[in-house]
Amino acid sequence: MVRTCDYPGCSNKDVADSPQSFHRFPVTDVALRKLWVLALGIHVDTKVEKIKKLRVCSAHFSDDDFLSTCPGQRQMKKRILKKSAVLAPQVVISAQCTSFAF
Repeated sequence: MVRTCDYPGCSNKDVADSPQSFHRFPVTDVALRKLWVLALGIHVDTKVEKIKKLRVCSAHFSDDDFLSTCPGQRQMKKRILKKSAVLAPQVVISAQCTSFAF
């Protein structure tokens, strides 16, 4: 079974040649988990058992959210998230918003 990213609207798949890395939700850090859940638009009271099954691809994080390799150190196969990384919030554009007021 091929896993897909659980970010709304994303169709990236976790396959062998994928340029994306896939990341689990932080389940032990409650405050960080809540930030991830809110960014995805998931209800904050969603059970941890369900959240443990979710994965988000690297497309939803900034480059600063990943550990970097030191010069002279060999490149990592998969990108590794920093413990403090928070995914980019989902942006919802309303069809009702058609003009700007200044």
